[in-house]
Amino acid sequence: MTHVSLATFLAGIGVGLAVAVPIGPMGILCIQQTLAFGLAAGLATGLAAATVQMTYGLIAVLGFGPAAIGGAAMSALAVVSAVLLFWFAYRAIRRDVTLAGPAACGPARPTRSYRDALTFGFANPLTVVLFFAAFPALTSAEDLVEAPLLVGGVFTGVAGWYLALSTAVAVLRGRVSGRALNLVNKAAGLMLAVLGSLMLANALS
Repeated sequence: MTHVSLATFLAGIGVGLAVAVPIGPMGILCIQQTLAFGLAAGLATGLAAATVQMTYGLIAVLGFGPAAIGGAAMSALAVVSAVLLFWFAYRAIRRDVTLAGPAACGPARPTRSYRDALTFGFANPLTVVLFFAAFPALTSAEDLVEAPLLVGGVFTGVAGWYLALSTAVAVLRGRVSGRALNLVNKAAGLMLAVLGSLMLANALS
C-alpha cells in the first residue's frame, strides 16, 4: 500500500470514527443489545452500523448527498426511525434480563440484532446528516480517486469502534449482578424511548 493509499484509508477510518464515536441512538442500541443478549448481539449491531456507513460511503463517492433525498423524505424517515426506537425501547423495558441470557437466546439472536440495527440505521436521518457532514470535512478530492480504500476505511473505523464499545459493555456485563443488569438494560430502553420522542417531535415540528 502506497503512502497515498494509506492516507486515503486512514481518511476513511477518520470519517467512520467521527460518525460512530458520538453516542447516539445506534450506540445506545448496541449497548442495550450487549447488555440483554451478550457480546455476539452487540457485535452484530455494530456490524450493521458499519454496513450502513459503508453504503453511505459508496453513495457519497458517487456524488450524491442528503439534498438528493429531499426534506419530506427525511421527515418521513425520522418518523419511521422514531417508531423503531419506540419498538426497541418497549422490547427492552418489558424483557427481564439474566446472566444466562446469551445461552438461552440461541444462535439466531445475532442475526436478529443485525437485521434490526440495519433497518434502523437506514431509517435514521441523523445517521445520514452526520455522515455527509463528516465526509467532506475529513476527505479530499484526491481521496475519492481511491474510493474502495476510502469506503473500506469507513467500514473499518465504524466496526472497530463498535467492537471496542460492545466488548467493554460485555466485560462490565459479566461483573454485575442480575438485578443491576436488569435495571441498566431497562434504563437503556428508556433512553431509546426518549431519543425516539425527540426524533418524532423534531420530525413533526
